[in-house]
Amino acid sequence: MNRENLKKRLFTAAALTTLTAASLAVTAQPAGASSHRPCGVDKHGTTAGVEKVGTATATVGVDGIKLTTAKSTNVDKVSWKKNFLLPVAASTVTEMNYETVKLDQTAGDNAVVNDAALPAYHIYVRTPAGEGVLIYEPYWYLRDIGAGNPQRQVRTEWDVLNGPLWTSSTTITGLPKTGGGPATLTFAQVVAANPKMTVTGIGFGLGTYNAGVIAILDDQRFATKLSCTDHQWSTGFGNGIWWPGWLR
Repeated sequence: MNRENLKKRLFTAAALTTLTAASLAVTAQPAGASSHRPCGVDKHGTTAGVEKVGTATATVGVDGIKLTTAKSTNVDKVSWKKNFLLPVAASTVTEMNYETVKLDQTAGDNAVVNDAALPAYHIYVRTPAGEGVLIYEPYWYLRDIGAGNPQRQVRTEWDVLNGPLWTSSTTITGLPKTGGGPATLTFAQVVAANPKMTVTGIGFGLGTYNAGVIAILDDQRFATKLSCTDHQWSTGFGNGIWWPGWLR
């Protein structure tokens, strides 16, 4: 995310917070999560594969992976990527979801603690023009529906297919390269504009320009017409004290 988009987000977040308070605290709602098909669980008991920049942290707990960035800094970043064994046609994707819990406390200043920020769902793709990435952030979905900032201390499921995406790549027709948004097209709209696009992997990311965020991420699902996988993080995988994500 670049400084220009950061300024836009800080202004928008403040405006939405004011609007929300004036509207008797309109609350952010889960993004229309769909009913889930049976799905194999890919269990993660450690932070293997997670990359951290600056002072960002990642810690696996019973109920997911906790991601943090330091207050008042724009350089922290934490991310994870899972490449598929074989690419899948984007037109066959039927489900992409994940769950988050925002644990930080507002500082009254988005440059200290970003009230709007949560980890993003990353979709790695290939088009005839080359490799690229599509990014879903709850911030843009909530902005589109006028719901304000995400609720804190609430486990929320986000339906990635139901929200707008942005890209930091130059290979995706219909979406210009940006440093953090705006998010303008849904996945279906991107597929329509890129009919030969394939999905090569998924991941998550938090940062940069997301100061002071503390959030849990879990249950990152990806399904096509033929297959389904659900990535879950828990220390309980090693000792049996583990609940499937849908029971948490």
